[in-house]
Amino acid sequence: MSADIVTLLHLDKVLSSKLVVVKEINRCDSSFVTSCVLNYCIKNKAAVVLVSTHNSFQHYQNVGLKINYNLQRYVDTGLVDFFNFGEYCINSLLTNNKLPELIPKIKEKIELMRHKHDTVNVILDGVTHLFDLDYSLKEVNLFCNELIKIVTSYNNSFVLCHCNEANEDDVSYLMANLLAHKAHTVLEVENLPSGWSADVAGHLTITYPGLKFDSDHMHIMDIKPSRYLFKLFDRGVKLFAPGTV
Repeated sequence: MSADIVTLLHLDKVLSSKLVVVKEINRCDSSFVTSCVLNYCIKNKAAVVLVSTHNSFQHYQNVGLKINYNLQRYVDTGLVDFFNFGEYCINSLLTNNKLPELIPKIKEKIELMRHKHDTVNVILDGVTHLFDLDYSLKEVNLFCNELIKIVTSYNNSFVLCHCNEANEDDVSYLMANLLAHKAHTVLEVENLPSGWSADVAGHLTITYPGLKFDSDHMHIMDIKPSRYLFKLFDRGVKLFAPGTV
């Protein structure tokens, strides 16, 4: 089930457009968060552009079949647009020897989907993989800012930026923090410091920086993070309060 993750990210609340940032800490694999959010969009018939640099279409198709939906079906009907961002970048670099104009390409996809859907969300499943494609910090930051501006200009839309391997000694950590300062919600996913466990897979730490701009929470000067343990199953993820496992 993905309900726990959706509730944690506040995606089930009626809010103005928002940015959700997921940070992988110490090489923890947090791709299950992307799958949970994609599942939520499909179940609620919310259009989504999945801009992928991290996982293949077949990966998301296989995960979807395990939790009772066929991703290909929703791509065919136009509810989901899967954009293989990495392949597009590589082809552009090979043919032009320069960085492609990516924002207009994604904006075009969003605007086409808005002809049928009032809300179009965007999932970028591997922000920090853009550095592997030889983008600079400035270029990645500008790209993310433009993408966020486009998506959040519409009401009740969200953009999820997934920052893979946000290591403290790497530019990926800086990029993740730049995004986190703009975010409504920040989710950090980390392996257990003690190593492998049969009972849980790792830690989640959730903060809501955007609440400081919410009139109902402006009196709260220090919005403290909440921490959970999580365990992965074939059909989803389950959250636990620390000390309950």
